[in-house]
Amino acid sequence: MSVLEVRNLSVELMTTAGVIRAVDGITFSIDPRQTVTIIGESGSGKSTTAMGLLRLLPDDLAVISGHAVLDGVDVVTEPKKFAKLRGRSVALIPQDAMTALSPVHTIGRQLGEAVLRKGAAPKAEVARRSLELLEQVRIPDPAVQLKKYPHQLSGGMLQRVLIAMALAVDPVLLVADEPTSALDVTVQAGILDLLLELQERTQVAILMITHDLGVARLVSDRIHVMKDGRFVESGEVEQIVENPQTEYTKKLLAAVPKLGHWDGEPHADSTQASLDGARS
Repeated sequence: MSVLEVRNLSVELMTTAGVIRAVDGITFSIDPRQTVTIIGESGSGKSTTAMGLLRLLPDDLAVISGHAVLDGVDVVTEPKKFAKLRGRSVALIPQDAMTALSPVHTIGRQLGEAVLRKGAAPKAEVARRSLELLEQVRIPDPAVQLKKYPHQLSGGMLQRVLIAMALAVDPVLLVADEPTSALDVTVQAGILDLLLELQERTQVAILMITHDLGVARLVSDRIHVMKDGRFVESGEVEQIVENPQTEYTKKLLAAVPKLGHWDGEPHADSTQASLDGARS
């Protein structure tokens, strides 16, 4: 049974220039332990899709239609009922950790508040669970980190804290909105590896939003390529990466950086000449 079943979802935004259909009739599903990625350029509608599914768009500025069933509740037609699931059955990992966390409260306090969403618990139990969550996301010296403020941690560490906060409620679905976009490449790899490890252990489903096809290739089971609010191509990750069907997808693939020769690296022929000289 699918964790999330989306059918003909549309999101219309009210702007000063008129009504804009940011998401136009998309359909997809996510199963347990599956990572489904929506990829596209900025403005394609992928983050609007995520925020619409979480009902985080202002009701007076956004009109959502279609069907999106999570944990037996239709996000579109039962918004009040779904509000009770948000932060419990479904959790969000935002893209900018520094702005997502309060600068005036410690990591421990903010993580503790996430733990309490599951229900009231003794202070000692909240502290124990907070410590356990930081250990799960591989943060060193967790007891020390709990006493720190966000500005005292690196971007990669803060992203791990956000993942810990999302996991605190034991969700069935994680929505990861560009979770590595503000991080350097080596830290990105660690965060993606962590998400896959946690998914293997908890069976949580992941909806990944990204503009980076390199990221999508690493973590996805299925990819939906979005352009102008619509899916222009969908398929298993190998199919999309190895045999793209649309020109738009081919351009996204071409935009993935490729390693070339370093300017200071000797070419093969000069390296061989040096070796020959050394032998003589």
